[in-house]
Amino acid sequence: MRLAVALLTLVLSASNMPGGHLAQPQARVIPLVAPEQISTADSPMEYLLTSAAKDFHAHPNPLPVGFRKVRFGHAMTPDGTKQYRLCGEFLPQQKNGKAEWTPFVTIKTSGYEQYIGTQAESFCEAKQFVRDTNEDLSAELQSRLDSLH
Repeated sequence: MRLAVALLTLVLSASNMPGGHLAQPQARVIPLVAPEQISTADSPMEYLLTSAAKDFHAHPNPLPVGFRKVRFGHAMTPDGTKQYRLCGEFLPQQKNGKAEWTPFVTIKTSGYEQYIGTQAESFCEAKQFVRDTNEDLSAELQSRLDSLH
């Protein structure tokens, strides 16, 4: 948790410096929904789909208008356990200008963490991310988000 706060502080301070800007949207680390608010009896994939949808709903800035390449898998931690991840891209709603697909990752921790922007990409690189299913979960994530509105 302290690491997440430190990273968020660093990103925000860098973007507020003169001439400081990021080429892509800033990373967002938000362990918002307490684990007890989502059933831990769900499979890791169900848990992450629900967590991601609730997070996007709770923080609609930027509001996703579509998802693509949403996949479920895991990475091995240094202690040899699986850390489950939901990786994908979303298209943020834009009033002016052209929207670009933005990467995100939702990671199962003692609750969950969600990263948005360039920082999310490193969590989903092929060298550390192993897909547990070949299924594209974009429609399922969109359906869960839509059901919250």
